[in-house]
Order: sequence, then C-alpha cells, then structure tokens
Amino acid sequence: MAQRLRSIRLLVSFTPAEWEEVQTKMATAGVTNFTLFAREMLLNGEVRYYDFAVLKNISRDLARLAGSINQIAKRCNETHNLYASDVELLRQEYMQVKSIAQERLCKMLRKL
Repeated sequence: MAQRLRSIRLLVSFTPAEWEEVQTKMATAGVTNFTLFAREMLLNGEVRYYDFAVLKNISRDLARLAGSINQIAKRCNETHNLYASDVELLRQEYMQVKSIAQERLCKMLRKL
C-alpha cells in the first residue's frame, strides 16, 4: 500500500446541534466532503466555492459551434466547394459565442 500524503488523522466529535450547523455551513459552501471542508476551514479559515456553471455553458456553446464547423467541413469534402454563406454563418456564430462567453466570464470574475 502506498504511503499516504496526509498520515496524521484526528477524531472530531459533535453534538447533534453542532453537526447540523456544520452540515448547513457545508451546504452553503457547496461542499459535500467533510474532510475537505474541515481541512480548508482549519488551514485557511474559509472555504471558497466556485460555480463553474458559466464555464459549462460556454463549453456547451463551443461544442455547438464545433458541430457546425464539422458539418461544413464534411460538406466541403463531399462537394469540393466552400460557400461564402457557410463561412459567414460560422463567423457570426463565433462572434456571438465569443461575446456571450466574455460577458459571462466578466460577471463570474466580478463575483470572486
């Protein structure tokens, strides 16, 4: 068995009311792992929670754009033609995704 990075273990006991308070604080911080929560609180005095929903949405938009690019590439390979309207459509979609992504990231960073 590999040697543990954190070899010192401590036992902590709570009353039911204290444990309920800890669980409430963990839920507020968005943490489900007590060990992680306790370590962060003891070492840093706070637990930081980051909501990555914004990045997930941006990733979804980029995946949609990549799908459009793949469809156009397939059509180009089949017909050996590239249409200006396809390129313009991609450019517009890219600019829209870029604008939305920048707006969402700015909002997210302001919250930090």
